[in-house]
Amino acid sequence: MQPAPEPAFFDNPAIDNLIAVTMELGAELWVQRERMRIIEKILAEKGVVTAELIEQYTPSAEESAAVRAERDAFVQRLFGAFARETVKATP
Repeated sequence: MQPAPEPAFFDNPAIDNLIAVTMELGAELWVQRERMRIIEKILAEKGVVTAELIEQYTPSAEESAAVRAERDAFVQRLFGAFARETVKATP
């Protein structure tokens, strides 16, 4: 059984595909940045990092708030272009 087709938002499917790729890459980049932040924090505190320490890490309320602010800024930088005003290119 084939999966259901993806919904289209634009007349040109290439645009939908580019947006989907951009969203996936942005999500993956954020996950990597967040994991690296945790690794650096654990390394600074304990001098050693293990997969178990990474998975068990729980940020403080202050740290969570700072990460949310950083994430919001990241999303705005990465995806803000989708909301900007544009004009047709001139020949």
